[in-house]
Amino acid sequence: MKCFIAGLGSMGKRRLRLVRRFFPEMDIAVLDARQDRRDDVSRSYGCTVYESFEGGLAHFSPDVLIVSTPPDTHAPSILSALGKGIHTFSELDLLDDGYDKVLPFEEKGFPVAFLSSTPLYRSENRWIIGNHRKTGARKFYTYHVGQYLPDWHPWEKYDEFFVGSPRTNAIREILCIELPWLTECFGKVTDFSCSWSRTSSLNLPYPDTCQVLLRHGDGTSGSFTLDCVSRKAVRNLRICGEEGTILWEGNSQSLRYLSPSGEPVHPLLDEKELERQAGYAEYISESPYLEELRHFFRLVSGETAERGYSYARHREILLLADQLEKEWKEH
Repeated sequence: MKCFIAGLGSMGKRRLRLVRRFFPEMDIAVLDARQDRRDDVSRSYGCTVYESFEGGLAHFSPDVLIVSTPPDTHAPSILSALGKGIHTFSELDLLDDGYDKVLPFEEKGFPVAFLSSTPLYRSENRWIIGNHRKTGARKFYTYHVGQYLPDWHPWEKYDEFFVGSPRTNAIREILCIELPWLTECFGKVTDFSCSWSRTSSLNLPYPDTCQVLLRHGDGTSGSFTLDCVSRKAVRNLRICGEEGTILWEGNSQSLRYLSPSGEPVHPLLDEKELERQAGYAEYISESPYLEELRHFFRLVSGETAERGYSYARHREILLLADQLEKEWKEH
């Protein structure tokens, strides 16, 4: 199978590492507009490199395309590939550009139009989705996710990649990462309120902190704080009900269930994960990125018909993100 990876930023290089290591039968070619990135990958991996997307498609003739370019550039590449019968894997979308044209491909099912939502493949998130009812029929949660924005990509300035734009801002990215698994866990958001603020000296064209109150379809209420200010990266979740509490601090060892009486249960204490990649927050695990690639390739090969996350579902998440952002955009 021939795999074409478009974009050699942090995510594109992660996908390249994983495909090369775990799918050695793949014939890989890569694309990036930057000469330094093409040269680096050519030296490190010996891949065929391209500067032109359409030229690469025509010359390499891939079976699958992995789109790891900035989120405001996904649509043209995906639509071009799908129109040529090429299966596509797209990184997280922050915008619904091109969705009206992508959705018919998704509904048809071939070629595969696969949209990444990595937390849905993370073992801790899957355990929480399957076991949150242990806390009781009625529950609430508090969740805080944040990291100082200059530490997201310490190798480049924060205003020189996509989070520097208000359209694809850092808080919106956190919302689009976390809301898919939260809504799978507790149901769609039926009501919300939010407050935005600036709590840092970062030169950003948008607020750096958002505090959201959510009501979900199963009756669960949640308090969700998102920021790009926390100097120590944080992911802290607490789910509380009459029958117990679930605590999670962003890694498998920290996940635990506390019953009203008895010792804490650590369901994933012995979980084996891939080694973590240098330069990322401690809670960023490589394993779920691999698992969603495996799911994509199994769909392409026909080994499974079970669909993953969908563009249709994500459009609802993007609409919710739009509604939350109105609070600061209109004031």
